Amino acid sequence: MFDGRLSSNLLTANEDINFNLDDIHVPLALVERRQRDKRPGDTPAETGSQLYEPTGYEEKQRFEHQQFLDNILGKGEGKTKGRQIAIIGEPGAGKTTQLQKIADWILEKGPDLPIWISLADLQGRELGDYLLETWLKKAIPLSRLSEQVREDFLAQLEQGRVWLLLDGVDEMATERATAGLPLQQIATQLKGWIASARVVLTCRVNVWEANLNALEAFETYRMLNFNYPTQVEAFIGKWFEHSDAANGEALRQELAKAEYQRLQDLVKNPLRLTLLCSTWQTSEGLPETQAALYKRFVGQIYRWKQNHFPTTEQQRQQLNHALGELARQGIDDATSPFRLRHQLVAEVLGDCDDDKSLFALALQLGWLNQVGVAAEDPDEKVYAFYHATFQEYFAALSIEDWDFFLPREHRECPVPGKRYRIFDSLWKQTILLWLGRKDVQKDKKEEFIVRLIELKDGCGNFYEYRAYFLAAAGIAEFKECDRADEIIEKICQYAFILNIEPDDLREFLTPEAQGARDALQETVRHKVISTLAKLLGDKRSNKYRLWLVAAKLATIDPGNQSGSDALVQIIKNSTDGFTVIIAADALLKIDPGNLEATAGLEKLITKSGDEDISKQAKYILENSDLGHIALSKDAVSSREKPEVLEAVLIVTHNYIENITILEFSIYEDSRWQAADRLAEIARANPDAIAELERILKTYTDNLTLMIAAYALGSIYPGNATALEVLLKILQTCADENCHWQAADSLKKILTTEGKMLHVVNILQNDLYHSTSKQDLKRFFDYYEVIWHCAQNLPYPEFYRAWHDGEDEGELENLTELPDRLSAK
Repeated sequence: MFDGRLSSNLLTANEDINFNLDDIHVPLALVERRQRDKRPGDTPAETGSQLYEPTGYEEKQRFEHQQFLDNILGKGEGKTKGRQIAIIGEPGAGKTTQLQKIADWILEKGPDLPIWISLADLQGRELGDYLLETWLKKAIPLSRLSEQVREDFLAQLEQGRVWLLLDGVDEMATERATAGLPLQQIATQLKGWIASARVVLTCRVNVWEANLNALEAFETYRMLNFNYPTQVEAFIGKWFEHSDAANGEALRQELAKAEYQRLQDLVKNPLRLTLLCSTWQTSEGLPETQAALYKRFVGQIYRWKQNHFPTTEQQRQQLNHALGELARQGIDDATSPFRLRHQLVAEVLGDCDDDKSLFALALQLGWLNQVGVAAEDPDEKVYAFYHATFQEYFAALSIEDWDFFLPREHRECPVPGKRYRIFDSLWKQTILLWLGRKDVQKDKKEEFIVRLIELKDGCGNFYEYRAYFLAAAGIAEFKECDRADEIIEKICQYAFILNIEPDDLREFLTPEAQGARDALQETVRHKVISTLAKLLGDKRSNKYRLWLVAAKLATIDPGNQSGSDALVQIIKNSTDGFTVIIAADALLKIDPGNLEATAGLEKLITKSGDEDISKQAKYILENSDLGHIALSKDAVSSREKPEVLEAVLIVTHNYIENITILEFSIYEDSRWQAADRLAEIARANPDAIAELERILKTYTDNLTLMIAAYALGSIYPGNATALEVLLKILQTCADENCHWQAADSLKKILTTEGKMLHVVNILQNDLYHSTSKQDLKRFFDYYEVIWHCAQNLPYPEFYRAWHDGEDEGELENLTELPDRLSAK
């Protein structure tokens, strides 16, 4: 019950090259990532350096492909028992292929029913309506589609025997009124009778992380790239084993040369590796950027099709230009960026019934394929590029000047009537491809990068950071950039607070610092590795900085020898047990079983004299084979306290009568587990929802109010009552932990553009008036909430909300405010 077309078959587009899924599938590991739910300063050291990785996530466990199928989906391990799974990854990371393998596994295992839905095909329709009115009618002949069949289908769904395999959340049609799009849309649709289905969905990582709270209940697994050389070479071997093994070996040897280190990194992505293999036989040398790789493949398509659909150079140029125009207009339409209606395609490419039109030629060559019909008009066909990354490539070809992404006349406020596509996640990949084009003049690219790193937003610097991080990703494609070293140095300064020596871990965990550490993953790899290795060698560095640098180096380059050597020296020379633990932890991630790391930990266990240090060292040593730090089984069982959760939630007659707070406040971890459980109970119960609303209007205890507000906000994101309660607690509560939790809850329930603008307008005024050292911790909480909004709001709208009703006088530079407050 799913579309089993292999995506790589679409990419080869050659009648003589067609693969079964198992021919070239190299299993990928997935990394489970879960949100931190404790205040950083209260986190025990034994949770390890991964706790401080970017975007509020930590790596918990790695799963190989079969292990993921058997344990997570088969045995139902994990917090959702394998019922709500999100697989996220970069474009071309293999998300669709992974979902296809899951579909195969379900069918082989039986008797469950997998239903494959490309979410872009919904075209604004509700998922429930699509299942009953469209999918069921296609799956069952009309003559047999009785009411009993519908009831049987719903019964199987209620029993948990139906799997919804939802491909491409990021490609869903969206409406402007909801921020966090399109995650919020699918979240609202996976309720009611559909909630009984098992769900596995895929999404691009940048869209997911822009508002992951919308699907917070899901277990999130991030696709890893292939590793080089083992999995990359295995893929190459499988690709060529039936056609020309010697040519495959020649590619392997050429790719292994030192000058192709950048390409080695690029082709860890399965899609890009597929393109490289498919063009290797007819190309000279190897490409160095994504744009060069896509350009090579476009040329290959025309050569493959020349016998059946011959084209002249002029026709190819005309078609490429027209496809670029179509691609650009499509991406600019946020309601349906990757599903193109017939009317639009015909306006750009001509009449499809005219055999000489560009429309007909695009269909013949496979650049476009019909993928369905419009939701509101079944007579109108809908088309798509055969992979979204090629739409982005053609769009990049159509853009002459960087002004299209960032208005040239911008100074320190939005230019009226102009769009700021640099802050739109839909345009990021196209921007990177544009920077990699060889036919764009170097001075144009330099000018664009300079404008990004020197951008002033006039509203608290939130968008300045976003622009700078985009520039960092851009120089990985624009390798000749004159400002590359400066940009990486600045990103490292943001990431590891190099301008000061903080004594508070919280300063390393600000959103901009975490965002900068994210950016290091995307920029020029060898330069980052070199910089991080130098930072590790600085014996004067802050111990928290060493921890973060070591963890980041382990993530970026697990096999890096200079990083390993630096960590060994730290272990040998440091007299501080905590620093040794940091270095050993990172070294064991890079080199499991490393003797220097093992010896250092064993020494701490027997000779440190500090019980906590010995315990942490022992824990890391015992769990080093897992390649990560997690709570031990004993620790977990002692912290969950299920009996406390029962005491907290007293549920009678299917509605909430009371919430007991005394025990609740003792167990830090339990309170948000209880709040989630509360939301789960109330979601299907109008009486419980009414009770939550009554609590918000009548109770005065801040903790009770926060739990009720969070639960209600989880059910109805953007709920005005819940929002106002949390804002009040954030602004007035004197307890530091209380206002931090209110801020954290706000980030989770703020999912509509209007509510975000409201919060920005209110909190910026409080942020602006922070005047004392005592305000520093509250400042961080305000700042994180506003940062969350800035990641999801268009720049012009955020700017207007920021300046609406502000006092006379110049706004403060908020990036300097923490230092100013600390100095008082």
